[in-house]
Amino acid sequence: MKKLMMAFTALCLMCACSSERGYIDYRGMTMGMSAKSMVDSLQQKLPNLWLDTTQYDDRYVLTDTLAHNFTVAVYHQNDTILDILENYTATYNDSTSNLWQSLHDSFEKEFGWPNMGKHGDLHKEATFQNDKGTVLLTLLNTYSPTVTVRYSTERRE
Repeated sequence: MKKLMMAFTALCLMCACSSERGYIDYRGMTMGMSAKSMVDSLQQKLPNLWLDTTQYDDRYVLTDTLAHNFTVAVYHQNDTILDILENYTATYNDSTSNLWQSLHDSFEKEFGWPNMGKHGDLHKEATFQNDKGTVLLTLLNTYSPTVTVRYSTERRE
């Protein structure tokens, strides 16, 4: 009986470990870490990012202090990361189009072919998904051209 109980316990532990959730990486760091740790790591990795001292209940906001054209928002709930939103702004459309294409190509290598929600010259959206998370890449080439990248812990099953 004792051996049967030990075997059952071992089986339960194997099942619990094998169902552990994986997370997509954001700039080489797992989105499974705490939101505060992610912000601290980002500031060490990218020293030009300044943490906005405005108190938000659901996010930390980091801004590029040199060029003022890049922001990162780490959305969280109880210090668990939900989304990371990058926003790039530019003064002309070619720069955002080139950035969108290079990001698209790198995500395609990692995630495979995306679901293209919109695909025009002024507005493009590509959704990349796997069992670890989702990346939504958006280009808006309007009055103030922007590229937005949303890294999410939402995943397809």
